Amino acid sequence: MFVNWWKRIIGNNLKTVCALGVLLIVFLTMIVFLDARVRCYFTLPIFLGVFYILFRANQLLRREIDNYKQTQKALAYSESLFRGIFNNASAGISLLNREGKYRHCNLTLCRMLGYSEEELKNKSFHEITFPADLELSIKYWQDIWEGRRSSVSFEKRFICKNGDILWAEANISAIRGEGAEVTDAIAVIIDISVRKRMEEELRHQATTDFLTGADNRRAFMQKTKEEFVRARRYKRGLALLLLDIDKFKEVNDCYGHLVGDRILREVVKACRSILRQTDILARIGGEEFAAILLESDLAKAKTVALRIQEKIKETIVISGDSKVQVTVSIGIATLKDEDFSLEDTFKRADAALYLAKESGRNRIVTEQEVAK
Repeated sequence: MFVNWWKRIIGNNLKTVCALGVLLIVFLTMIVFLDARVRCYFTLPIFLGVFYILFRANQLLRREIDNYKQTQKALAYSESLFRGIFNNASAGISLLNREGKYRHCNLTLCRMLGYSEEELKNKSFHEITFPADLELSIKYWQDIWEGRRSSVSFEKRFICKNGDILWAEANISAIRGEGAEVTDAIAVIIDISVRKRMEEELRHQATTDFLTGADNRRAFMQKTKEEFVRARRYKRGLALLLLDIDKFKEVNDCYGHLVGDRILREVVKACRSILRQTDILARIGGEEFAAILLESDLAKAKTVALRIQEKIKETIVISGDSKVQVTVSIGIATLKDEDFSLEDTFKRADAALYLAKESGRNRIVTEQEVAK
């Protein structure tokens, strides 16, 4: 009877019946057919089927919960890993909004700048930028937020909490949300202060006379070329002084090179005490010096030359029981309209210096006197 009923219900259309329901009915019907009475054929499979469905649903739910827990665990590990990398990176990393306000920053950036994370969150990227670098920094910032660039890299200076200046390489990248709109910016800051100090030291060595601290000839010629162009463009006066220590070889032969070196340093010191900070002073030879006086005419230049000459004459270098004094000869020339380059001015100043030395030393001669 049951077999006939089963065939009428299921027949050969097993695939058309719900897979889970069929398996339940088949499995439970076989059990009841073997171990129960016929009257249970229609009731027991139904109740056990419902129970089995609930059991399976519970299994699936538990599996989903386990999967969720595993996902949360993996997410927590990933978050911990990210935080570890974020805070222990050698570079300062921060997340900023459109106004340049710090949303998040790592410990490295805090150590670089001397601020706590909470203090930085109350400041902006621009607020702690060195004033001279602010214009360039804002320009690159606008390029990011207005979509002209997806990332920028440039060097700038930050003002630390204690007032120190930090040279850094700033790498800023855009973070885009839906619709490719820039939502945030991530900044990676690399401390390049050591490199900058080394570069400055190398530049100083390449452009400075190691003995006196004045510019060397190479640096002087470069600066004078720039000032020549500037004076021409803005029609400003410019004067050139060439100084030579009188009988310096005799001083070296008599008192030794150590005393000679001290005299060279004292001459530079005396010149600097008279010259303005904007003027340019250099040692261009053994005992020969040059000075460019900006926005000066011949009369002003001669006044400065007289003061320098007097200051050097007052300078005394002690060598044992001896007091060593030196004098200088000075030649003066000014920039003229017909000068093709500053070399033309140099030639006239050099001729004036030669005349000063040939006419008795410890003299000041101008280009006008040479022309007579």
